[in-house]
Amino acid sequence: ATPSKENGFDIEGLAVKDGHLFLGLRGPVLRGWAVVLELDLRVDKRGRLKPRRRSGRGDRYLKHFLPLGGLGIRDLRFDGDDLLVLAGPTMDHDGTGALYRWRRPISAGDHRLHGADELVRLMDLPYDRGRDQAEGIAFLDTNGRRQLLVVHDSPMPERVIDGGKGIVADLYDLDG
Repeated sequence: ATPSKENGFDIEGLAVKDGHLFLGLRGPVLRGWAVVLELDLRVDKRGRLKPRRRSGRGDRYLKHFLPLGGLGIRDLRFDGDDLLVLAGPTMDHDGTGALYRWRRPISAGDHRLHGADELVRLMDLPYDRGRDQAEGIAFLDTNGRRQLLVVHDSPMPERVIDGGKGIVADLYDLDG
């Protein structure tokens, strides 16, 4: 009965690699731990995607708990074998977002709490009170350089261009 934007069940990140589907939850955040669900998909006889059983218990998904300091997940994007995690406030609260690198999440193999040593905090992302929360990420190739594009919801007026027909986003260089 909890609204999704008030720490209820809210899927905001989705990334796929080699048949593994990762769903990042903006909420709930449980005692400071963000939640990612992992499904290993297969095609059934009718051509539909179906999650495989993942463990000796017959689970069809794995639960991963990430120490993101009370932030929920806003977006996910694979970078090779690593998963970039865009994190931000869970509810409609202001606060700095952050970008993390989760090393080799497909190798995790079972339900688990992941330690801070498995995540690298790459950067904090700017925000403005009541607006400009980082909401999505994508890779762009610009002039032969691969960069990370970060888009925001409720953009600051300075980001809105062409009479509301366009929005200025941020580009970042990522190392490793």
